Amino acid sequence: MADTPHVVVLGAGFAGVGVAQKLRDAPVRLTIVDRNDYHTFQPLLYQVATDELEPTAVGSPIRDLLHRHDNVTFHKCSVDRVDLANKRVVVQGMPPIDYDYLVIALGSVVNFHGTPGAEQHAFPLYTMKDAMRLHDHILRTLETVDKDPLLVNDGALNFCVIGGGPTGTELAGALTELLHTELNADYPNLPIDQARVILYEHSPHLLAHFKPKLRDYAKQALEERGVEVHTGIGVMEVDASEIKLSNGEKIKTHTLVWAAGIGANPIADKLEVELVHGGRVPVGPDLQLPNFPGVFVVGDMASMTDAKTGQPLPGLGAVALQAGHHVGKSIAQLVAGKAATPFHYVDKGTMAQVGRGAAVVELPTGGTLTGHIAWLAWLGVHLSLLSSAEEKTSVFVDWGWNLLTHRRGKRILLSDDNTSTDNT
Repeated sequence: MADTPHVVVLGAGFAGVGVAQKLRDAPVRLTIVDRNDYHTFQPLLYQVATDELEPTAVGSPIRDLLHRHDNVTFHKCSVDRVDLANKRVVVQGMPPIDYDYLVIALGSVVNFHGTPGAEQHAFPLYTMKDAMRLHDHILRTLETVDKDPLLVNDGALNFCVIGGGPTGTELAGALTELLHTELNADYPNLPIDQARVILYEHSPHLLAHFKPKLRDYAKQALEERGVEVHTGIGVMEVDASEIKLSNGEKIKTHTLVWAAGIGANPIADKLEVELVHGGRVPVGPDLQLPNFPGVFVVGDMASMTDAKTGQPLPGLGAVALQAGHHVGKSIAQLVAGKAATPFHYVDKGTMAQVGRGAAVVELPTGGTLTGHIAWLAWLGVHLSLLSSAEEKTSVFVDWGWNLLTHRRGKRILLSDDNTSTDNT
């Protein structure tokens, strides 16, 4: 075993899992490192935050995903730095890990763009912990207002979303449905009809990477559901109960969800390579790090270019998964004495859900879909991309129940910061 090439994969997101899938039968020792012991299906985190899905429906134990792999080791720990010169990874809580081949797929972190107060008071939605924190905050806010209805005048029922990309758009639609259906029935003594979901996008359009008619459809569909959509307006400052907008207006709110962008993992700064495009790591056509053969960088950390078009690739889960598959196959080729090949991304289209029964889909052929057909396509694609049969079954059952009953049964608080241990 000591003579077997050692492949170390940092990160068990879409890219890392994709690498592992393609190396299952390769003659290598595989070590995967991640700070969590689960893989997160990030596109559905907003449904965890809005009571539609359980956390376990979008999180798979990494060790469970590796049961069919031989010669694989998983370590739950954080990465401190990568020593490219000596081909080793420094991690927390254990000795450095030497490698023959390295895949850096540590993903991104939330980018607050230097907005004062945003990091302290906003609710990002990028990790499972983010989704659960937002979930609990929404329910706790309603419980607090139920005890003190005067908080409505302080903006407690104003729910602001910053960022009109897919995450912000999908969250705004799901949040307004949650407030005006289930929570309206849960709190009959509260003026839930006064609850506002307000979406701000600093650019002129929602869903900037979609075709204009899809942007227009998404905006109209959100507004029909009660979302107040404001484009061309950004947030300048955030505090605990108010935000200041770029047009000078101030809005009272106790809930600001930040869906306005991500940045590369800080590990990128420690690689001692020149970063591009907002702190991302430049890679070659085969996704290897220039001047460091056998080191691959994939996913949101990398500045990847489509080998066919020469255009930068978007930070999508589908891109990361395909890149991971490619790197896994490339490492197997290198171990066999063959050369790695350029990465060719297969565009299968882009999509976003706007609300129950409404979505937008842009097909790779240039065609588009909206409405119920697009929504069903969105459901099918996301269901197929889930990692395990257990996840797929759980999500299918929950979606079916929600569709048939228009009810979400995940509305419980397991903890409360203000709860006393004395319940007598």
